[in-house]
Amino acid sequence: MNLGYARGFQLTQQLDMLEDYPVDELFSDGAQEVEALHSPTSEFQALMNFAQPGDHLVIASWEVISRDYRQLLACLDQLETQELTLDVLNLPQLTIEEWRQVFRWSLRNDRLLHPVLVKAGKERDRSKDAYSLFSKEPEARKLYREMIWLLAEKNSVRQVAQQKRVPIETAYRVQQELKQVQLAFILVICFLLAIFSIKLAESYFDQLWIQVAICVVVTLVILWNVLIDTEETETKPPIKEKKTPKI
Repeated sequence: MNLGYARGFQLTQQLDMLEDYPVDELFSDGAQEVEALHSPTSEFQALMNFAQPGDHLVIASWEVISRDYRQLLACLDQLETQELTLDVLNLPQLTIEEWRQVFRWSLRNDRLLHPVLVKAGKERDRSKDAYSLFSKEPEARKLYREMIWLLAEKNSVRQVAQQKRVPIETAYRVQQELKQVQLAFILVICFLLAIFSIKLAESYFDQLWIQVAICVVVTLVILWNVLIDTEETETKPPIKEKKTPKI
């Protein structure tokens, strides 16, 4: 069973990424600080109590758990004790032992690693807009269009990121931009149909209130059908508020 967990910064994006994975059960401690993970009443502890050997923990990034290498190592020990596997969506898939080696090396070389991470973070911020329809690089524009088509064909964010070899955050950003364009298109269509319905109503009714009522009804029917279609294509696991451990 895939168990998703979200907490902290960019919570909405985390939840979208986990639902896109997809996960079978979704736990969240909201925007609480990292100390909340160790509370007996936290959703993270509820997840660990709920998990069974062989289950798969899915998180958007390691920052969801902690930025402290010692705490991350302790988390790996807990996962290994409970015989759980792990997937970090914004990083390559590694085993628990491989992650342990990475964090141990990072803990020993923290002073050397910190400047590299700061530089990488700045480069990532500068490249946020690298993939766009108006990018200066032809290859970036081409890749952006290809990601748009893949997302329009109902491929998941994870599938697009893997197929086009881009960070999952980039694929998620493109997905959000596509949704905004689709919403704008729907609103334009509704506006045009509303005008058409008013003109049509003028041919049969003289009263203004009847014309307005027909326009409103037509617009609501269109929006309702669009929203129903959207809900049917998205299957989202519920966020667990409270869990009782399995016996």
